[in-house]
Amino acid sequence: MPRLPREIAGQVKVRLETIHPKELGAAERDMWRAHQRARPELASPYLTPEWALLIGEARDDARVCMIDGGEGFFAAQKLSPFTAMGMGAPIADYQGIVASEPLDVNAAALCRSLGVGRIDLSHVPAGAAPIVAAGEEGSWIAETHSSRELYEAALKQRRGEFVRQTDKKARKLAREKGDPVYRVHTAPSAQFETLLAWKNAQLDRSGQPRIWSAPWVAQVLERCAETQTPEFAGLTFTLEIDDQLVAGAFCLKSARVLHFWIVAHDNAFDTYSPGVQLARWIIGWAGDRGIAEVDFGPGDYQYKRQLSTAQRMLGYGVVSGASFSGIMRRSTYAVRARLERMPNARVAALPGKAMRRLDLMRALG
Repeated sequence: MPRLPREIAGQVKVRLETIHPKELGAAERDMWRAHQRARPELASPYLTPEWALLIGEARDDARVCMIDGGEGFFAAQKLSPFTAMGMGAPIADYQGIVASEPLDVNAAALCRSLGVGRIDLSHVPAGAAPIVAAGEEGSWIAETHSSRELYEAALKQRRGEFVRQTDKKARKLAREKGDPVYRVHTAPSAQFETLLAWKNAQLDRSGQPRIWSAPWVAQVLERCAETQTPEFAGLTFTLEIDDQLVAGAFCLKSARVLHFWIVAHDNAFDTYSPGVQLARWIIGWAGDRGIAEVDFGPGDYQYKRQLSTAQRMLGYGVVSGASFSGIMRRSTYAVRARLERMPNARVAALPGKAMRRLDLMRALG
């Protein structure tokens, strides 16, 4: 295990030790989970030790940096001697240091511990990394308050017309197509495979890479669907009529959060908004089981805004010291920021799209 001498981070001495996720012992995993319980904003399944272990099974470059013997944990994947990315990039919606309170960790020391010049992060909760933020994006949250009734009451109060229209479409679906049946699948299934096929077809139509077909991503998906523990599980939710799949959602669950991951539906049912019908049922399911929140992740989609009751801001940017690769990344963000202020919205969006596309290809490897 490579070790670093104690580093000065502000006035705090921090010892860093970097290991592969498979080297985590039971005591370290317990400490990790305790940190998550202490800070609800870090309760995402993407920040669990189980997620790090699953990525580690699929990627030899997975790393966990233990801070002061377990006072904090930072998971990443080392792409080269120059760059690391958050654990599970590009398919992880949360990245950062998991600790019971924000830790003052020196950025250069964290990079040296991982043996890279910089760390590129895309979805970091406030105070969860020594990141030079280039911007932020909101993750949409449906707060269940551990109760279906409380969530529905809050939704009706906030978006009464949306609830009325959704209920109307649900009645129309039942009247014209048959009674919908909602199910939860706790293992890989035919419905899970159909959902992935729909999603890949959607990516093909939009000209995007087939993320879910990349070998290591496919392995992670399969293992998530097989894992069923109180701390971490992969669940496939379906809306079916006469045993025909109408809409599906694959979600990850931690102890207190259900996170939407892959969502798609049969386009023949568009007029009934089957994805929204399913998502609303899932939120109620989560509330009935004491899950505190359903996280739809970043992305400004209408259904996320309509179903959510809150938003959590996540930063993106770079962690680095004075390395050449860090300077280059910060310079790229600076150029992007200038271009994004241009009056032509289409042109202003191009640098961000190009960076995201390149990051996607790097991470898929």
